[in-house]
Amino acid sequence: MTTIRRLAGHALVLSAVAVATAGAQGIGGILPTAGGEPPTRAGTRGANFLHILVGARANAMGGAVGSNVTGSTAWFYNPAGAATIESFSLAAGRQNLYGDLGLKQTYFAASFPGAGGAFGIAVNSLSSGDIALTSETAPYGDPTLGQFFQWSSTAASAGYARRLTDRLDVGGSVKFVSEGLPQIKTTWVSGDVGTQFRTGLFGLVLGGSLMSVGTASHSDGTGLERGVSTNDVSRENTRFKLYTRPTDLPTAFRFSAGDDLLGSAESLFGRGSGIQTVYGEIDVTDAVDGPAQLALGVEYGFKNTLFVRAGHRFYGDDRAPGSGSYQGSGINKAAYGTSLGFGLRLPVNKHPFRFEYSFTALGDLNNIQVFSLEFGGK
Repeated sequence: MTTIRRLAGHALVLSAVAVATAGAQGIGGILPTAGGEPPTRAGTRGANFLHILVGARANAMGGAVGSNVTGSTAWFYNPAGAATIESFSLAAGRQNLYGDLGLKQTYFAASFPGAGGAFGIAVNSLSSGDIALTSETAPYGDPTLGQFFQWSSTAASAGYARRLTDRLDVGGSVKFVSEGLPQIKTTWVSGDVGTQFRTGLFGLVLGGSLMSVGTASHSDGTGLERGVSTNDVSRENTRFKLYTRPTDLPTAFRFSAGDDLLGSAESLFGRGSGIQTVYGEIDVTDAVDGPAQLALGVEYGFKNTLFVRAGHRFYGDDRAPGSGSYQGSGINKAAYGTSLGFGLRLPVNKHPFRFEYSFTALGDLNNIQVFSLEFGGK
C-alpha cells in the first residue's frame, strides 16, 4: 500500500504539471505567448542567448534541473538553489554551439555563505566569432571597412539566496545584460527570483523561477550616428542619431518537479543499498517569445562519484518538421532535442570537484557540446 500511495501522490503532481503544460501552449498560458500556429513571436525579444542552457549537467538533462539545481550554477536557472551553499563554490564552462559555426558561449559563477544565506555573482557570455564584413556595394567584403566583426552578448548578475525553513529556499538576483556590435549596444537591467520547496512526500521537490524580468531598452552607440551636409558651399555637416525601437527581454517562467526515485530514505522506491541513486525531473518553461517547452531528465549516480544522465526537450514548434529524418540532416526527428552526458565527482582538499560533459543532438544545427567544471558546494 505504501508504494501505491507514493505512486498516487506523484501521479497527482505530474498531472498538475501536464495541465500547466497544456494551458501554457497558447493564449491563457502562464505567461502571454503567441496565438495561432506556428508561434509568431520567436526572435522578437532581445538577448535571446539567455534561453540557451548553461552547464553540462543541465544540458544533459534537457534543462530539467529547476527543482534540484544547487551550487553556483543555480544562479542561471533558479537562484533559490544557491541557498544550500555551505562553503566557497565555483562553476565555469565552455559551450561549442551548433557544430563548426564558430559560436562560443562561456560562463562563470562564484558563491560564498554569508548573512544567514549565500551570496553569488555570475557571468554568461556569447560570441559569434569572426563574421565577414560586407556592405551593399561590396557583398563579398570591403577591405576599406575591415575584414571581420563580432556580435557579443553578456549577462552579469549578483544575487542572494537563503533557506527560510527546513523545506523552503528562496533566492533572487539583479542582472545587467548587454549585447550588440562594438559601435551599437543594447543594455538592460533585470531581475531573477526563484523558490524550491521540499514537500516531504517521498523525496518530491518543487521548483519555480521567474527569469529576466526587466524593462524595454533602446540601442545606442556611435554606429547610429550619421552626418548630413547642410551647406554645399561650406560643406558643413549636421550630426544626428538614428532612432531605434525599444526591445524587451525574453522573460520566462520555469516550473519543475523532481524526485529522488532511488537511493535516499525518502525515495519513491526506497533507499536500496545507498550505493546507487536515481533522480528524475519534469520541467515546463514558458517564455514570452515562444511556445511552452516540456523537458524530461534522469540522472543515475554510483557511489556519489560517477553520474550518467539523459534528457529530452520538446520545443513545442516546427523546428523538427516532417517524419523520419530531420530535413537533410540524417538525424531522426525523435532524436532532435535528446541529450546525453556524464559527470565525475572527486574530493579535492575535502571539497567536491566535478567535471561534466554533455552532447545534445539538434539536427541541421549539428549539436551542442558542453564541458564544465565545479568546485565546492555540496
